[in-house]
Amino acid sequence: MFKIGEKVSHPIFGVGDVKKIEDKFFMGKKQKYYILKLANNGMTLMIPVQKAKEIGLRHIIPPEKIVEVLNVLANKIDDNIEGNYKNRIRTQSEMLSSGDILKVAQVVKNYIYLNQLDKLSATEKNLYERAKKMLENEIMAASNLENNKVRFMLKEAVNKSVMERMQRKIN
Repeated sequence: MFKIGEKVSHPIFGVGDVKKIEDKFFMGKKQKYYILKLANNGMTLMIPVQKAKEIGLRHIIPPEKIVEVLNVLANKIDDNIEGNYKNRIRTQSEMLSSGDILKVAQVVKNYIYLNQLDKLSATEKNLYERAKKMLENEIMAASNLENNKVRFMLKEAVNKSVMERMQRKIN
């Protein structure tokens, strides 16, 4: 499914490079493993080849999908985001762990909005930071842009949303 040198996305750990495909013995059985080096922290991760799809390992998004990600950041928040704190954390955690980059972008958008209303709890701040890092790393990998250019692009998309919301309130 994946080749050495390809960039992939893990639903929990984010973007990584396939460094090797190795045979390893686990519980007396020989299995093939993808050896990934994660972009976020340089950690090495081993994923059984036969479970990669089940785990949610996927190719990074193509560059043309970046526009969809930016549209998520520039558009409305989830309708139920201001609801019950425990449900919100569970929902946002599930979205973040889905591996779907559009859902990760929605988590970022939701927490930016919530942070404007009130200070985020430590748990929510950690979820936000994790989602933001995953989003930045995937867009960097998809676009070959530097981190500060990606951050600027994401910030501009969010600012567009904030400006539109302010315009609606004024009118």
